[in-house]
Amino acid sequence: MAGGTERDHGSPEGDHGSLATTMVDYYGLPQSGPEAWPGRDAASGLPYPENVAHVEEKLLRDVTSKMGHAFNPSRFIPFVMIHEFEALLCSDCQGFAEGIGQETLASDFQAIRDAFPGPEEIDDSPQTAPSKRITKLVPGYQKPLMGVLAASKIGLETMRSECPHFDEWLKPLETALR
Repeated sequence: MAGGTERDHGSPEGDHGSLATTMVDYYGLPQSGPEAWPGRDAASGLPYPENVAHVEEKLLRDVTSKMGHAFNPSRFIPFVMIHEFEALLCSDCQGFAEGIGQETLASDFQAIRDAFPGPEEIDDSPQTAPSKRITKLVPGYQKPLMGVLAASKIGLETMRSECPHFDEWLKPLETALR
C-alpha cells in the first residue's frame, strides 16, 4: 500500500478492533486444481449445512496458517453461502416481487421457494442457481439494482428468520460492532 506503514499490514500493533469476513457462493468456489478453495472438494459429498461449515472451517485454518502466529483467528469470520444472494430474497416472495416492481411474479417466486426446505438451499446446480431461475422470470434482471430494492423491501429481520446460516454469520459481526 503506497504510503502505508507496517501497522497497516496486520502487524501485532494493528487495529485489534477490525474484522475480516467473506461472503462467497459455495457453488462458485473451485474444488480442484491450483485455484481450489480449502475443503471445497471434500465438502461436495456432504449435505447442507455441513458442506458450507466444512469449507468455512478449512478456510479459517488456511488463513490462520498463512497469516502466522501474530494473527488472531477470532478476527476472521468466513461465510460461505450455499446459494447466491438471490436465495435470501426468497425469504419473502411477495416482498421480493413488490421490491422489483413485478407483483404478479410473487406466486412464481413462491413456487421456487416451496421446492426447497428453506431459502438457503435454493441452488442445486449452476444451471438452476437462484439468479438463473429469476432471469427466466424477469428478463433483464439486474442483480445490483433489483437485488438491493428487493432486499430493502423484505428487510434484514425476515431474511435472518428464514435463513439461519446467514443469521449465524451476522451475530458475531454485530457483537463486534457493539
